[in-house]
Amino acid sequence: MGRESTFYDQQFRGNNWNPDDLGDFKENLVFIVMSFTGDDVYSAIRDECTKLKLKAKRVDENVGSEFIIQEIKDLIEKAEFIIFDLSKERPNVYYELGYAHGVGNEAEDILLIAKEGSEIHFDIAPLRVQFYRSTEHLRKILNTNLNKMIEMTRN
Repeated sequence: MGRESTFYDQQFRGNNWNPDDLGDFKENLVFIVMSFTGDDVYSAIRDECTKLKLKAKRVDENVGSEFIIQEIKDLIEKAEFIIFDLSKERPNVYYELGYAHGVGNEAEDILLIAKEGSEIHFDIAPLRVQFYRSTEHLRKILNTNLNKMIEMTRN
């Protein structure tokens, strides 16, 4: 998101936190961070984003032979919103969430989701995670939360 402040400055009112700093991002871009095995989950996310005129992007959709980690870094820094699916306990998902917090994405820019029954690790456990029971339940969570996120960040 490219802000001077970080997620932790926002949460704990650090000296660098500036609520007026909107950051530098590509409007309507939603970066999806998840295990690549969740095709029904990704389809639901993509569909709900499309309904809201948002462009969902997952790094495995890119073509060419660029460095994948660079593409991930760029998408984390450029996306207006990021959705992290914590369901499969993938280390890269946790790592990328930490990076997103470190480069200035605020709580209103990030949606954390996980399938009911997923273990949420210690460092993430205090954060608000939306647990879904089914793909239809996930769709409702996405629609509600993405609408609120748009409303909160675009005033």
